[in-house]
Amino acid sequence: MDLDDFLENVTNSLGESNWIPLYQNLNKEDKSEDGSLFSCLIEQDETNNAMTTCGWDLMIGSGGPSLILSGNKVWYESQPSPYFPIVIKREFHGVRKSYKEISQELVLFHNLYHDKKSQQYVVDDDNGLEISVIKYNDDEILIRRSFLYSFMAAKQMNFLLFFELTRHKSSHEQCPDERVLGNEVSYTRYWGPSYVKGFNVFTRLLGKKLFYCSQLTEESADPFPKEKEYQKFIISGDEHDFEMFSCEHEQLANYFGGNVGNPHYLTPVFFKREVLQKYYNTPSEYAVSDSSIRKKGFWSIRIDNNHPNYVCVFLGDLGRDIPSSEQIHWKSYNIAPDGKNMSKTYFERSMLGQPSEPLSPDLRFKHYFPRFLEQWNEKFGWDIFLPLGESDLHCFESLHSLTSNEQGEFDSQILYLVKITIDSLNVKEMNRIMGTKESASIKLFTSFIGTYSVDGDETRFLSGLQGIRSSGVAHRRGSRYEDTIKRLDIKDENLIEAFDSILERMINLLSILEKKIING
Repeated sequence: MDLDDFLENVTNSLGESNWIPLYQNLNKEDKSEDGSLFSCLIEQDETNNAMTTCGWDLMIGSGGPSLILSGNKVWYESQPSPYFPIVIKREFHGVRKSYKEISQELVLFHNLYHDKKSQQYVVDDDNGLEISVIKYNDDEILIRRSFLYSFMAAKQMNFLLFFELTRHKSSHEQCPDERVLGNEVSYTRYWGPSYVKGFNVFTRLLGKKLFYCSQLTEESADPFPKEKEYQKFIISGDEHDFEMFSCEHEQLANYFGGNVGNPHYLTPVFFKREVLQKYYNTPSEYAVSDSSIRKKGFWSIRIDNNHPNYVCVFLGDLGRDIPSSEQIHWKSYNIAPDGKNMSKTYFERSMLGQPSEPLSPDLRFKHYFPRFLEQWNEKFGWDIFLPLGESDLHCFESLHSLTSNEQGEFDSQILYLVKITIDSLNVKEMNRIMGTKESASIKLFTSFIGTYSVDGDETRFLSGLQGIRSSGVAHRRGSRYEDTIKRLDIKDENLIEAFDSILERMINLLSILEKKIING
């Protein structure tokens, strides 16, 4: 029979996939078919009654708040019927273009962000991964199944998916009308003379499909899975013979007698320093600081990043503080303990509860540099190093001791350090004070601090640092670059130690300036 293919799709497939249509235009360009899909939520008490008919209970554009008039009484109702529209077509009497609007209650319930450019509503999961929840265009609006079902559970309302399709044909054949009322699908199929030029007869299928909501629980009203997966990490042994255990924090032993016999919550787990590169590379999303990593707006975890050779994290923190997807990233860099220990700084802070200064040169520099700038400005009323602009802030945020002996990482960190320091020297203010017009920043800086009896030898390494940037990082390398790194005793196989040495010399220079100029 006509439209059996469409009826089979309605019965077996419509609304069963990950994306459910809230509205869809079914018209064909050749006008052989016209129709649409629409939907709404329905109160449970009215559901059985609704399935005793085949017609649409809510028309496109209906269902908004209204005033109710009854005799001499008038009152306002936000939902004047048992049918709740998820999509409302907004009409403006032809004066303005109509458009379809998503229920603000659903948008607010899931805290969806309307990305108009990509024509979708999105939300972030617990790791900041963007999830498309609703996507739309002029002809259809689709919602992700899990988010629709969680909204249904929260409101304790069922879901009706209306369908209507008319197919036109050139023959004159008609069949008897049909009407089927079911518990999940109700429809009517009938025939008549076509109203489209070039066709003689139409067949129309009109009906609705019902989807029941779940009982309201915390889990059913949450589109995100509650069951968190926990990765196993190496807790003892070496690279060939090791023991692994789950980081599920609620299964670990603690100081209160819990889970006796299992590894302790504070079991140290070790990782290659390269594990941090992901976070350094995306300062807009992550902040790496002394003893912590933070995914902005989502999570944070305590880490030991004061050791020069590896990173250490407590087993329980891995399970408690970062989502499952992030644990997978850490697991790929997991290494065996094999005699390793956490840094002195982290041991004193986390185990003894004592304040402890950072040991890693990058953390020491990033701790000391802002304090030095503040002290200088308080004393002299101007900045010796100009503040970084918004577009260059990532240079300070991403500055770090090298995680690997890679030339690319060395080059980028040299570039960041030069921007923070040499490129940011306040040439204008120093020239004003000195009464000069010197444009070479390092030469001017050397002369300026010389007026405070600071030996120029202290700044000589700055010329080498600038030389590395200009002859190697910013341009093709040549003999000048080779001479520069030789003078600074930098070897390709020893880039990690070389950059740490540069940071140490920069810290030492700032310390001398603080002692002889700020406090002198």
